Amino acid sequence: MPVSKKKPVAFYQQVAETLKEDILSGKFVSGERIGSQKELEDQFGVSKITIRKAIELLEEENLVVTIHGKGTFVKQEKVEQTLDDLRSLTDIIKLSGYNPEVKVIKKETKLTSPTFSKNDDGNNIETLYIERVHIIEGEPIALAQAYIPTKFGEKLTKKDLENNTIYQLLKDKCNVHLKNAEQSIEAYPANEELSKILEVPTGSPLLKAERLVYSTNDELVEKIIFYYRFDSFAFKVKLDNLSITPMWPTSSN
Repeated sequence: MPVSKKKPVAFYQQVAETLKEDILSGKFVSGERIGSQKELEDQFGVSKITIRKAIELLEEENLVVTIHGKGTFVKQEKVEQTLDDLRSLTDIIKLSGYNPEVKVIKKETKLTSPTFSKNDDGNNIETLYIERVHIIEGEPIALAQAYIPTKFGEKLTKKDLENNTIYQLLKDKCNVHLKNAEQSIEAYPANEELSKILEVPTGSPLLKAERLVYSTNDELVEKIIFYYRFDSFAFKVKLDNLSITPMWPTSSN
C-alpha cells in the first residue's frame, strides 16, 4: 500500500507505522520475513533511503532484525538458558515453548583432550564425536559438537541422537547419572563452516559455550561445544545475596 502525500507525516514514519501494525496484529509472525529492501520499495512506492530509515525505526523498537542478503524478519523471542542448573539444549528449547528438531550431521570416532586446555594434548581419550544441529521452525539456531567417551558413545545410534537428549541416553542406555558441569561462555565470530550450518553471514557474532559434564562418580562423560545464533539465544543468570567487593584495596587505618 503506497504512502500518502496528504498526511503530515514523513514517508519513512508511515512505512514504519504500517509495518509495525502488521507485526503487532499478527499478520507477520515471529521469525517471518517481511521482505527485502527492493520488495518493500515496490510495495510502498518509496525510495531506498525511505525504507532504510523505516527499518531503522523498527530495529530501534526491537521489532525486526535485518540479515544481509536475506531480508528483514520479525524478531523472534530468544531461547533463554539459565545458568544455575544443568539441562540439555533440547529441554531448554522445549521449556521456552518451542518444538525443536535435532539433525545429526557428523558421527565419528575421534581423539580429544579431556579438558579445553591447549596444554593438555598428551592425555587424549578416544570418543564418539557428534555434530548436531538444533532447529526451530525450520531455522537452525545452534550447533553442538559433542565428545562422548567411547565406552558410552558406542552404545548410541544416529536415530537415538536425533530423537533423545544425550543426557537421557547416558542415563537410560549407559546407567550414567550426572553430577555437575563446568561451563564457559564467550563471543565468537562465525567462520565459513559455521555460517553455512547456521545460515548466517561469515563474521556474524555467535555465542560459544564450552562445557565439561561429570557423572556422580566424578568421571567425564561429555565434552561439548555449543555455537548459538546471537539472534535466537540468550543466557540468564539469577544473582542472590549479592555482596559488593571493593574495586581497590581499602585502608586498614
